[in-house]
Amino acid sequence: MRLRGKSPEVLSKKDPISQECLAACLYFMCLPFTVVTTPFGSLLKVVTLPIMAFLVLRILMGKSELTFHYVHFCYLIYIIYTISMLFVFHDSKAVTTTKDMVLGTLMFLLITARIYTNREREWIESAWLIVGLICIYACLSSTEVVSKSESRAVVRILGFEEDQNQFCAYLIMPTLISVKRFLERRRGYPVYLVIIALSFYSILKTGSRGGLLGILLGLFAYAAIGIKSVKTRLILFASAAALTLMIVTVVVPLLPENVAARYTIQAVEEDGGSGRTEIWRFLIDYSFREPGRLLRGSGIFSTYGIMKSAGFQNGVAHNAFIQILNDEGMIGLLLFIISIVSCLIRNMKREPLYACAYLSMLGFAISLTFYVFKPNLNIMMMCAMSFYGSLPQDRLHDTTKGASLYA
Repeated sequence: MRLRGKSPEVLSKKDPISQECLAACLYFMCLPFTVVTTPFGSLLKVVTLPIMAFLVLRILMGKSELTFHYVHFCYLIYIIYTISMLFVFHDSKAVTTTKDMVLGTLMFLLITARIYTNREREWIESAWLIVGLICIYACLSSTEVVSKSESRAVVRILGFEEDQNQFCAYLIMPTLISVKRFLERRRGYPVYLVIIALSFYSILKTGSRGGLLGILLGLFAYAAIGIKSVKTRLILFASAAALTLMIVTVVVPLLPENVAARYTIQAVEEDGGSGRTEIWRFLIDYSFREPGRLLRGSGIFSTYGIMKSAGFQNGVAHNAFIQILNDEGMIGLLLFIISIVSCLIRNMKREPLYACAYLSMLGFAISLTFYVFKPNLNIMMMCAMSFYGSLPQDRLHDTTKGASLYA
């Protein structure tokens, strides 16, 4: 499809949806099925490989117009450094994790290295709404709990149990897109309000404190930087504050007692964030013991053996930044932070909703490891995507078939 030089005004509902866009939509809609396993691997991987092959074929046939910008560059540098860490430590877990990260990076580049139309943006965002509906249905239909003493909902996708935190992270984009479309009074806009309400209820039902923190962070961020109208911004701020108050005073007390207790400050202080604070102190101290280790790290997922030998039951840091500091050192942590900052800088004014989604993801970073955490990569994909409506007009005319460079 040739759209070279078209201004946003020319891009209308008559513009065809490209095959690349349909492939991207299919990929995003399959995200909740990551946990579903088949004889050939996860269902997402089974879908991903043919999509990758198709997108490569489209490029080789000259059917795609490509772009490469600084988000791609920053993330690639980080991934290359991660690959180099195999020379430091390369057990089977490190090799498998690195291979999965490389596969994810290839998908990241293939989906984001082209320019989409405004209409295609709507399709991609609608695909994310379908992701949200799948997750909401999975949670609301669940009657299973973790244990008799812990009534957190167990979420299953086609019978396979999903991690509560990953489940909640999949709701970031659908929730923020619903907020945007509700404020824009799109056709059937009350439906988006229902999606927002059910998303929050689903998160609360799982007992995920990181999930609740992340979604609220994204909502307040969108009110601060995603809304141009002062009046609308104040309304959204007030609504977010009222929603937070309602969750604390009305919704949480209606949850099972042991789930509601997880959201109290007392519970966080008593269990140290499910034991995370003790893990963090140990790993930070371990990293700082040797200057060389602090600089270069101990190797991908070396944390597992280090923590096990120290008597911990868990083998991960439960914090993206501390995990990377221990595994990849200050160099890896700096490169990781630069890739995050590049996503935020690129989208603060261009696509503020996606910047807010990534800020929301950082709420999860304080309690999760991000190496193969699909929601992190997928929201980064949204931050790296290029749309005609948000590109400088003088740059549109520079786009040529094959590779073209602009920030």
